[in-house]
Amino acid sequence: MLNKQKFTLFNKITISVFGFFIILILMKTVFSIFHSDAEGTVSNKIAFYVIDPIPQTQQIKIGELAPDGSNFSYSITVSNFKNGKTSEVDMDYTLRIKTTTNVPVSYKLYANGGDTDIIGTKETIQDDDGMYFYRYNPQVGSFVHGVQKTDTYTLVINFPVSYRSAIFQDLIDVIEVTVDAEQT
Repeated sequence: MLNKQKFTLFNKITISVFGFFIILILMKTVFSIFHSDAEGTVSNKIAFYVIDPIPQTQQIKIGELAPDGSNFSYSITVSNFKNGKTSEVDMDYTLRIKTTTNVPVSYKLYANGGDTDIIGTKETIQDDDGMYFYRYNPQVGSFVHGVQKTDTYTLVINFPVSYRSAIFQDLIDVIEVTVDAEQT
């Protein structure tokens, strides 16, 4: 003989399961009223930003730098392409030059073979350790996306003859050129 409590429990579970399936069917119908299908294409292209953040160094032969009034020229190039790939975004860049204040040399910067000095403003700054530096802020350059371009800068260093003295013999000077680029 069946127990009345077990029979009632079995009926409640069965009704609950059927009720759950009915609710799922109704939800699908209600959801379909507010749902529509459409076709289209999406372009998932990402703009390619070319930059080579690897520090580069150039050796300066100490024997060549003497206080004889001669100009010493060093070439700096900034490009928006590498290995045949061109930047797909417009870029502005800033060329900053930072030097120690140890040796009294003068600096000039020329762009793309021009004869106008674009070295910009010179300011004296101090780092956290108390060391003083000169910072030069030349003009900003720019690149247009998809067009390969190289800007060439010539940094000219002059050590005047008037400083031909033994006190400058053991001094070390550091020149740091930084290129900061940003997408426009």
